[in-house]
Order: sequence, then structure tokens, then C-alpha cells
Amino acid sequence: MNITLLINRDLASHLALSYLSRMLRGHNFSLFISERVGPVQELPSDLLELAIFERELLDDGRPTFAQLAEQLGCQLQDFADCDDQINTPKGLKKITLCEPDLIVCIRFGLILQQPIIDLPKYGVINLHSGSLPFYRGVMATFYAMLNEDTEVCSTLHYIDDFRIDNGAVIDTASVLLKPSVSYTLNSLHLYHSGCENITSAVNNIGYGRQIEQTVQVKYGRYYSFPTEHKLSQFHLMGYRLFKRSEIDIINKLYDQ
Repeated sequence: MNITLLINRDLASHLALSYLSRMLRGHNFSLFISERVGPVQELPSDLLELAIFERELLDDGRPTFAQLAEQLGCQLQDFADCDDQINTPKGLKKITLCEPDLIVCIRFGLILQQPIIDLPKYGVINLHSGSLPFYRGVMATFYAMLNEDTEVCSTLHYIDDFRIDNGAVIDTASVLLKPSVSYTLNSLHLYHSGCENITSAVNNIGYGRQIEQTVQVKYGRYYSFPTEHKLSQFHLMGYRLFKRSEIDIINKLYDQ
């Protein structure tokens, strides 16, 4: 099967790609990367510090995204020559040339429109790091911590149209939320089981099995990047976006 992976240049995508390079075998891959999530915007300083922390880890000697692409037998591609737009004729051509049977999105930062959604025979599936429909949008784990939830969840779902995190649910996976660890580490704990769900869905498709789907209920909430006020509230509750003392634990996640 021809599988096109759409990811973002961030730590969680890197971890997920490391898992999938071992979990998914016997397929032809193409891999595209986005450089950010959503439109260009000025983010609070705390989120900029988080981005710097992630870049430091991605540059500390672990395999690059390009090297992970090689492990999948493909080359890393982007949309830099399309002004970081995927839904233009040039962007559509890039995806079309890969002849995808299935598109898998993980934290991809660009919204897909119908011409690309309709390309693959088996559709487009997305791994969302939150419980749907309750945590649509970005940084679901942050808001789950802010809401003092007892667990965090990943949701594998179809992308049927341009609406964000709205398609039928394929599978979910939950882990206990640990208030003593950072937002980053709580989030990263989601991706091993999430990638197992991707692998299971891919295998079911490959063997011609019917994938059970659950239509999302209409209620829920969309979350955007937290404001300075929300970040202050988060810190006052004793939480942290990241902790350098957790780097060794993060590195061990790659061995799962």
C-alpha cells in the first residue's frame, strides 16, 4: 500500500515517526513535513521557550527527520516551494505524484481541503493528541491538565472535510495524567499507543477488514494556543510546560 505521512517539525511528531518506522513494514511511504501549526502568529514567550526546548532536543544528535524518512525508504519533502501551502495546484501535484492509497496525519500544521482529502482510496486518518470531541484543536493535554482531568487521550479519526478534528473516530487510547510531570512529557506518553492504533488501522485496511467508526457527537470544544492568562493560571497550579530534568525520560520513550 502507498502511504503518505503528513507530520509537523516538532518533538512529538519525531517520536511518533520513530515508532512508525519500526511498527509499519511492507508499505511504500512518502513523507511531508510542515514547519508550524496554523497561520503565522505571535505566541506568548512561554510557548516560544517550549519551541526552543524542542528544537534543542531535535538537534542533540538523535536521527533527523530526513534520516527517519530514509528508514521508511523515502525522502523528506516539504511545501517550502509552495509558500507553505498544500492546497495550491503545486501542493496538490506533490501529493498526487505519490499516488497515496492512504494518508496518515500526525500533528500536521496545514488544513487539508477536499481535493487532497478525496485523493486516497482508503481516505485520510489523523492522530489527534486529545479526547474528541471534547478537546478539538491544539495543546489538548495542556487544557486537560488545566481542567484537572485524571487522564489524557489520543484519538485516531478520519478527516472527511476541512473541519478540524471532526471526522468519525476509529480508535482511542488513554494514559493516566501525571500532575507531577510536565505538559511535554504527559503529551509524549500518548504516542506509543496512538501509533499502535495507526498500525492496527493500516493492517486492517491492508487485509481488507472493515474499520469500525463512531460518529462524533456534535457537542465539544475547540481550543487554540493558550493566552498569557491561561499560561499564568497553568503555572500557578504548579504545572510546567517542560522540564529539563525529564530529558532522560523522554529519550527512553524512543526505546518503547
